[in-house]
Amino acid sequence: MKEVRVGIIGAGMISERHMTIYENMNRYAELLGFRAKVVACAEARADRLKAWGEKYGLEEKDLYTDFRELLKRDDLDTVDVCVHNNLHTPVSIAVMKAGFDCYCEKPAAASYHDAKMMIDCAKKLGRKFHVQISSLMSPQTRVARDMIAAGDLGTPYYVNLEQCVSRRRPGYDLPEFTSDFYSRRVAGHGPSIDLGIYVIGQILFVLGMPELLSVNGFARRGIDVDERLITNPDGFGVEDICDGFAKFENGVGFHYLSTSANHYKDYSMTYILGSKGGLEILDTDMAGGRMGFPGMQRTYGAEPELRFYGDMGGRNVAVDLKCDENGILEQRQNPNMLLYNDNQIMWLAYKLGILTDETRYNTPEVALSQLLFTDGLFLSEELGREVKAEEIKAMSPELYIKEQEIGSEMVKYDVEF
Repeated sequence: MKEVRVGIIGAGMISERHMTIYENMNRYAELLGFRAKVVACAEARADRLKAWGEKYGLEEKDLYTDFRELLKRDDLDTVDVCVHNNLHTPVSIAVMKAGFDCYCEKPAAASYHDAKMMIDCAKKLGRKFHVQISSLMSPQTRVARDMIAAGDLGTPYYVNLEQCVSRRRPGYDLPEFTSDFYSRRVAGHGPSIDLGIYVIGQILFVLGMPELLSVNGFARRGIDVDERLITNPDGFGVEDICDGFAKFENGVGFHYLSTSANHYKDYSMTYILGSKGGLEILDTDMAGGRMGFPGMQRTYGAEPELRFYGDMGGRNVAVDLKCDENGILEQRQNPNMLLYNDNQIMWLAYKLGILTDETRYNTPEVALSQLLFTDGLFLSEELGREVKAEEIKAMSPELYIKEQEIGSEMVKYDVEF
């Protein structure tokens, strides 16, 4: 059996989820033909690194406060990047320049420009690169994609996607999260991209990755913050509402609304309308999938489901498609579906050549398309008008962190490749 030796960069909250997934996926090692072993970790905060090493049983020699030292190892098969948004680009590029294939936590970056740099680096250097988008790895998404491709909805023409919460700003309303989530310098943007990759990426994927034409957007911080609760020296710099409408070359109109704070209520509403039927998308996964929970027992949220609306024998119907129930049966009947039911399993299968560029989900391209969409929302707000796709590509900003203090050294990132 192949053992894939993994190094992790970043020992924060998301690395804990990745470790849970590695543990759960190893339960299926006999079926998969491979297993993962995390053998090294890098984290700039020494106290966090020490606690992480103790929790997961790594020796001191395998723990690094400077990730560049981890990248000097010759016994790693791949590197898992678990740092914050605006460090994804420089760190992932450093990983690939060091000779490693790279798995990166979502979002790929905070802008289209930065994500494209990562993809271009992988192509030029011949590295394999994958982005964590767990919402794609569910029966819900596969069923929706297959139904649309089969023409069950007729011609799709409109998408509505609303993910709104009244008070869930990470690091502010939710102090268990790092305050870096609301730093413009570190996060780039708010949940509109951080969770937007899950929901926008899912929609683009099930629609067959249509080409963007134009975006008209609205994005800002609308809710006052209490300065006494601001603990990040950068201040509160990200939006709490992002709204807009996009048009695609295939004729689909796409409305997107995201709030992390509002004077209303928590709700979500996602549906796709077609000429012959519609789909309601319920409880899109934004938690790393079932394997992201200890023992694979989901402790919050519901399993992702679908409801079909349309005509059946001349009668209007609403049908629950029971994606989760049927997905469990599907995996029992065909264990190969494991490769498509978890992001880290897909990544390692792709890394090992079990999945190819044709058979894996191209998560970097999904992430890039999502960022083109969301960059359009922000650019439209800035310019006060509708923007075209080519404008967005040309004007997408550099948001990645160009230098970072590691220990007592100010490290300037070299992103040339």
